[in-house]
Amino acid sequence: MSIAFWREEYITGENVIDQQHQYLFKLINQLHNAMMEGHGKEVINNTLARLVEYTIKHFDAEEKFMIDYNYPDYAIHKEKHEMLKNDVITLQKELLEHQQFITAKVSRFLTDWLIHHIKGEDLKMIHYIKEKKIEIKQH
Repeated sequence: MSIAFWREEYITGENVIDQQHQYLFKLINQLHNAMMEGHGKEVINNTLARLVEYTIKHFDAEEKFMIDYNYPDYAIHKEKHEMLKNDVITLQKELLEHQQFITAKVSRFLTDWLIHHIKGEDLKMIHYIKEKKIEIKQH
């Protein structure tokens, strides 16, 4: 059962970013399903580790994109990425250290941050970059 659903409103128009976002949705759903189906700690920990690793890879790609186009809100966006990375890593540690499945908390947090971050920060950044690309083409 999926809890995170990709919608057209999340499309940024940048294929690499959109593909990464869709893969993050897939990983969140895999993690949720593993927890809901009562898979062992190893499966859940491995899935969460993949999600953490891919989140960091995705944020690095976005940050490079922002640097390449001199995005004026880069520092703010990067700070939000750092906060999100820390939150995801904290959830991962909590799951590992306490040996408890914090299913609802993990699922809700991951879905909320992904959707809010895409709809807020990422779409704002992509809009700016699209305008920069138009400016570059006109010169």
